Amino acid sequence: MRKPPISQKLRTIIIAASLAALLLFPFVAYVFDQLVTSGEVARNVSAAGVDLSGLGETDALVAIAQYEEELRTTPAHFMVNNIQFTLDPGDVALQIDEAAIVAEALQQRHERGFPASFFGWFGSFGDHIELEVPMTIDLDLLDEVLYGWELQAIDSPAYEGGVIIKDGRALPDYPRTGEGIDRDASAPLVLEALRTLERSVSILPTRVLEPVLSRSDVDAAVAEAAALIDAPVTLVASDPPVSVTFTPEELADLFVSDVRDASAVALVVGFDASALASLLEPYRQAIEQPAREAEFFVDEETEQVTLQPSRTATLLDVELVTTALREAALSPTNTGPFPFGEGTPPEFTTEEAEAMGPITKVSGFTTEYPPGQARVTNIHLMADAVDGAIVQPGEEYSLNQYVGPRTEAKGYVEAPMILGGELVDSFGGGVSQFATTFYNAVFFGCYEDVSHKPHSYYFTRYPEGREATISWPEPDLVFRNDSDAIIIIKTQYTSTSITVEFYGNNGGLVCEAELSDRYNSVAPNEVYEADPTLTPADEVVDEGLYGWTVDVTRIITHPDGPEEREHWTHRYLSSPAIIRVHPCNMPDATDECPLLVPSVLGMSFEHAGSALSDAGFVIAAGETVPIDNVAQDGTVITQSAEGGSYLEAGSTVTVNLGVYTEPPTTTTSTTTTTQPPPEP
Repeated sequence: MRKPPISQKLRTIIIAASLAALLLFPFVAYVFDQLVTSGEVARNVSAAGVDLSGLGETDALVAIAQYEEELRTTPAHFMVNNIQFTLDPGDVALQIDEAAIVAEALQQRHERGFPASFFGWFGSFGDHIELEVPMTIDLDLLDEVLYGWELQAIDSPAYEGGVIIKDGRALPDYPRTGEGIDRDASAPLVLEALRTLERSVSILPTRVLEPVLSRSDVDAAVAEAAALIDAPVTLVASDPPVSVTFTPEELADLFVSDVRDASAVALVVGFDASALASLLEPYRQAIEQPAREAEFFVDEETEQVTLQPSRTATLLDVELVTTALREAALSPTNTGPFPFGEGTPPEFTTEEAEAMGPITKVSGFTTEYPPGQARVTNIHLMADAVDGAIVQPGEEYSLNQYVGPRTEAKGYVEAPMILGGELVDSFGGGVSQFATTFYNAVFFGCYEDVSHKPHSYYFTRYPEGREATISWPEPDLVFRNDSDAIIIIKTQYTSTSITVEFYGNNGGLVCEAELSDRYNSVAPNEVYEADPTLTPADEVVDEGLYGWTVDVTRIITHPDGPEEREHWTHRYLSSPAIIRVHPCNMPDATDECPLLVPSVLGMSFEHAGSALSDAGFVIAAGETVPIDNVAQDGTVITQSAEGGSYLEAGSTVTVNLGVYTEPPTTTTSTTTTTQPPPEP
């Protein structure tokens, strides 16, 4: 079956639709391509042969940086008077502006307006865009390189003149006409040779050069050089103290002259920094000092405070010293300041210290003690440990944490302290007196009391209610510096007193103390203690103390007049009365007390027996003792238990009686001997 023929109208529609599709296709492709390649370098764009097409900004920068690195590491070759030289591009600081070339690449084929942008996109399929890479070199560095090549390739180079030192004297070396590399023509040749990686040998032109400097310029430099080296030069600094004197011979060795071409060619004379560095090396330790913090010093005799300024760490900076040496050598006195390089700054500066306002004595307190006690040694040791302590604004200060444990190794000795309500010996005993003195300095300095603990029992040597005890690790004494200035804690002591002083600036606050009457009084109770060294008839009473409660008020007066009050309440425990007795007299004793032995010396045995029996003892006869006093015959001479001693009831006391023995009668006889008569 034959298909029906297509009508003319339908054929027209189909043709029109096909033509429309053909016309719309480029626009659809353009829109799609723009969406897909947004933020990338357009098609067929490169820079110095580096294809950047389709790369985003980061990748394009990497590609250009790699190209730059290749340029910087690929040597270039040049010819001067038939002598070949090799140039390292890094020696003239070759650089490419990577960001600029990538920014330009990203702008290609992205013209404003749809028609221009569309036709730019359409042309990217056939047209290629090659961007020039902006490149720079340092012309001063290039001049130094060319000067070195001139010395090797040119027999009679032009010379701008100089100063030479001979036998300690400055002499002229005058300018000379000569051949030289043509700087103006050579710079573009070098730059062009470095622009590509395919580097052939480039010939640099030379020409006759006339010196810019004149003989009079050199003569002026000689006169200046003579002034530099004709006399010793001293550089001095006071903080840190440094003094270095350079002899004329040393100055001559350090001397250099150099032709410099900045805005105008000039012959400059001075000193060589590298040679000076070697000469200064022995002084490095004195020169290079650590940073010094601003610090306050207290004269305790005058109670004056002085501020030592802060200082940045000092370093040896040879370039600075070279400049200072030249200036000093040209000065009328041949002296000058020794300059320092700046190192680490201080953490606490003079400006910060001065911002705290005047630092003066804010408070102080003294307590006394008997000399020579072991506790005094401990008080002095703690005072030494605390002396000079610094408390920063806002900082909490713990007396325990600052001093640390009181140990024998630190020199602390055993002395009484209260532990669990009992008085015991312990290393560091007695330092609560220092804590009390310290606390009162805090109190009258108007600083914030964070924590303190008064004694459980009252001691008359401390201010009532306004005292503190301390032990390791607790209880502690802690205060906070709630002022805007530092606190310097100073301590002083004698054989009979301890003093703590606070130096700072509390904003002009003044503090006073107010003490209430005692209330809630509690009488001491009686406590018996057994003491076998006592006799049953003895009784020793240690009077106790009453307990009571007391209120302490700190009245803080501000400079402008207002007052504020802080209150503390403390209860002192009663201290029991201690009654010491013989163990048999203790309230809970179960044994009978021993009896008092009477003295029976001089009594007859019968009377002695009665006396001992009446006292509760049994008499026994002991040995007889010969005596020469008839009045003591038959009386007690000694007894086994002395009178006034104690024995258990029913004990036997043995007595020894004296027995008089009449001394024997003694007869004396005389014998006469007849002597022969003397010879005539």
